[in-house]
Formats: sequence, C-alpha cells, structure tokens
Amino acid sequence: MILKESGITIRQAMEMECMDKCKIIAGHSGIDNIITRVNIMADPDILHWVSEGELLLTTAYSFRKDDIELQKKLITESSKKKLAGMGIKIYPYIDGLSREVIDLADHLGFPIIDLYYATAFTDIMTPIFKEIFNKQAALLQKVENVHNDLMGVVLKGGSVKEIIKTLKQTIKNPILVRDHYFDEYIYHMDRQDGCDYGKLIERSNIFFESNPENKKIDAKTEKWDQVEDRAMRKVIIPIIVKGNVQGHILVWEAYREISNFDKVALESASPIIALEFLKKSSVYEVEHRYKVEFFESLISNDEKRKTAAVSRANIYKLDSNGYYTVIQICLLKIWGQEKRKKQETADDLKARLILNLEKALIHEQWHGMIIGREDKISILTLWHGEKDAQQKIRQYGNKICRLAKELFPENNFVMGIGRPYKGLEQVYKSVRDAERAIEAGMLLGKEQIVYFEDLGVYKILCQESLREELCSFYQQTLLPLVEYDQNKNTELVKTLQIYFETNGNLKKMSELLFTHYNTILYRIQRIKQITGRDIDNAEDRFNLETALKIMKILRCSSQAPF
Repeated sequence: MILKESGITIRQAMEMECMDKCKIIAGHSGIDNIITRVNIMADPDILHWVSEGELLLTTAYSFRKDDIELQKKLITESSKKKLAGMGIKIYPYIDGLSREVIDLADHLGFPIIDLYYATAFTDIMTPIFKEIFNKQAALLQKVENVHNDLMGVVLKGGSVKEIIKTLKQTIKNPILVRDHYFDEYIYHMDRQDGCDYGKLIERSNIFFESNPENKKIDAKTEKWDQVEDRAMRKVIIPIIVKGNVQGHILVWEAYREISNFDKVALESASPIIALEFLKKSSVYEVEHRYKVEFFESLISNDEKRKTAAVSRANIYKLDSNGYYTVIQICLLKIWGQEKRKKQETADDLKARLILNLEKALIHEQWHGMIIGREDKISILTLWHGEKDAQQKIRQYGNKICRLAKELFPENNFVMGIGRPYKGLEQVYKSVRDAERAIEAGMLLGKEQIVYFEDLGVYKILCQESLREELCSFYQQTLLPLVEYDQNKNTELVKTLQIYFETNGNLKKMSELLFTHYNTILYRIQRIKQITGRDIDNAEDRFNLETALKIMKILRCSSQAPF
C-alpha cells in the first residue's frame, strides 16, 4: 500500500520546474498515481527489480529495435508492477510512440511522459527526490505526533476511552474498540458526535458472533457494512497481545474518507491499546489469584489460615457474620488430553463464563465473589439471613444455569448448591454440601442443578466418613443378590428396583418388565430366599431399599462389584 502522504503525484511532479518542458502523452487517468521514488531504465530487465510507486525514466533508443509487441509488454508489465508511470525521451531516437502503445497506456491508466531531450535525468531525479523526502519527513512527523499524543494519554494514566478520544481528533470518524477477552466495547462519544454507537455495536456483534473466525482477523482488513439504510466502508485493525488477537479497532467511514494516513495512525494506536489490554488482563489475573488464595484459605482445615482469611474479608466487602451459600459448577472433561486445541477452547469458555457471571453479579446486585479453580467455578453468595437465602437461591441457581448453557450448549457441566451457613468460618460446610450434591447428581442421574437440600437420605449416605460402614451394609444385604444375577444371568436386582419404583404394584411391575404376573411372584420369592429378607416386613423392606441406594453410590466410586 502506497500512502498518498508519502510521495507526490504525477500531477504534482508535472508542475515542478524540472518538468516544465515535458508533457503527458498517454495514460492521463493515472495522473494522481503516487511517486515514491525515481529510477532509470537502461534495459527492460530492470522490471525484475523495480518497486511499486516508482517513476521509471528511460530513452526511446530501445524502442527503435523492439517491435510493437515488446513495447506493449513493457507497458503492461510496468502497470502490473504498479509503477507510478514512465518518462521517455522520445526525441531524437524516434518520431513518436505507436498508436497501439498509446492506446494501451490509456486503457491501463498508466502515464507516459514525453521528457524534454535536453534535460538530464539527474536534473529530474534530484528535485523530485527532494520533494518526496520532504513529504515523507512530514508524514513521519505527523505519525510521530499522533504516537506521542497517544503515549502521552497512557503515561498520564488515561484509559482506552481516552486513547480513542485522542485518536478521533485525527480520524474524525466513529471508532469502536472491541475487547474479546472481557467481551466488551469501548468508545468515546462527545456532544458533537451524532453517531448511534448502539447500532454500530449491534452490527459488530453480528459480525463477530456469526463467524468466530472474524475474532481471529490478524491483519488490517476493509469491509463494507450496512448500518440501517446506509452502506459504509469499515476498517478493522487487530489488537494483538502475546501473539494472540485479543481485540479489534473498528472505524466506519461515516463523516469523511478514511485516508491512508488514518490507517497508519490506527495501526500505530493498536500496540498502545494492546499494552492497556495487557495491563488490564494482568491486573485481573492477579486479583483473581488473590481471590483464589483467599477462598482456599477460607475453606482450609488450618484454623490460623482460616482466621487470617476472615480478617481480610472486608477487602472483598464480605460480612464475617453474614449467611453464605456456595454454588459449585463442575465442568466435565469431555475431551481427551491429547485434543489440546479443544481443551484450550474449553478453557476460553470457562474464562468467558466467569466474566459473564461477574457481570451478572454486578447487574443483579448480588453480593459475593466468583472463583475459578481448575475444572470448577465456585460462587460464594452472601445473604441477609437464612430465609433470604432459602427464598432466592433457586432463582440464582436457574439464572447461573442459563448463563452456563449459553456457553456450554451440550450441557457438559453439573451444578451443586450447598445449604446456607452463618459466618465465613462455616463456608467450608456449604462447599462440602455443594461437592456432595455434584457427586450425587453425576452418579445418580439427578437434574443438572442439584440442591443438597433436595438429596433426601443421600445427604446422609454421601458422607465420606460412612463409606466403610456403607460397604459392609451393602455386602451383607444386597451383594448376594448382585452375585446371583451375575452367575445366573437373571434380573432379580432390577426386579427389586422396579418393586420400589412402583410401590409394590405387581401389575405395573409385570408391564414394565414385560413379564407374566406369576413370574414376578416367583422372582420376589427368590429375592427373599437369596437375601434372607422379606419385603413384606417393614424393616427388611427399608434395608433393601437403602442397600439399593448405597449400591448406586458405591458403583459411582467404583467400590461395589458389578
């Protein structure tokens, strides 16, 4: 790309004293082509080494021996190389260029200048180079001024919004900065700005969300955008942090043409905004690490560590005597470790979910904090009282579940919600409840949101301290029936499960098991013989039903034989 500001046009060159006796004889439509340097052609092979924007000076000496086709090829190749034009000393070598060559140059818009025979090439090159140098020096000064202005904003502690405000003084068009990491738009609007930024944000959301690849655009890009009933050119500049695209600068051509200098200014602003992004994300990550450390200390078995955490609670605006409930979100590892790219995508989704939850915390005026730990997200919620917690926790849970489903549509997560406890010292109990709720939900086929309060008898059976006793009870009560099924290929355990599910309704049992009524009676008799327990006896019936529940728990933890 040749910046208009980095050179002079053919038109401007023709107005210089050194070109006073020269004239354009073809390609007049290219008169505004930009000259960035001047070169001399002694041989057509020079086209292998020329650069875009060059004005090529030569004589018509070679035109005497070259046929028309070779001359046309020279003009065509020069145009393809995007040279600014060609100056030819026609006299005294030939009378003039052929009509075919003139017509081709006109068609291509490639300027051909008839140079005055008595003017030396150096007398043309030197003043043009001087003019180009002055233009480029002025351009560099303008770019440096913009860069210094932007750096001045940063050094004074200015935000990205202040950077945009300063940049708009040069660009004079609407500017949006999209931060993909924090999922937000930043812009500056003053009283004189009549732009509807809401519409621009809406259009940008469509652009980035309709195709995730658009968030990865890593080079300056220009597109047309339809904003309401108006088509506008849009320039997109990537903001790259640590080698990754973390955001974009978007500028719409709403008020005036976006010049090449504007694009240079935008590209100059990009690394400065990237530094602000890096600073913001670094601060966020440090703050989050402190939150994780605080939370882990709070639920620690080390009393000194816990006490120290409680003493710092006011930093996070937490009442040490308030009521607290912990919501745990467990993200299931559905991808293998070898599929690292997919796992990294899941990590990005987890980070986005945490940010969305933090936004909801502010928007809904919830009190608490959100902590991401490995494959879990812990949400500590503060309540005014126990009744307040009981009344609102399900509303919170449903809202959080909806946010999670937006990012994890395959529902590869489970939420566990603990009971409310008074005092920060008791938060560990709600964490334990939430973890047991998740375990029960994953292993017992419960709903996606599992409230510990709804687990019934499982609240007792899921106690880790009872695991040995549960194994012993299971082995004495139900294991003989499980082993009989395995050895004889029967379905007595399933029959027993259906018995409790139908409340002992033999007709429904026969329908569900596709088995004759008499067969059901026979199976019940065999269950009694094998287990030594009569389901007509209340205590035996309770023991057998409890053993079935224990079997589910032990199978989940792989402690029961199958």
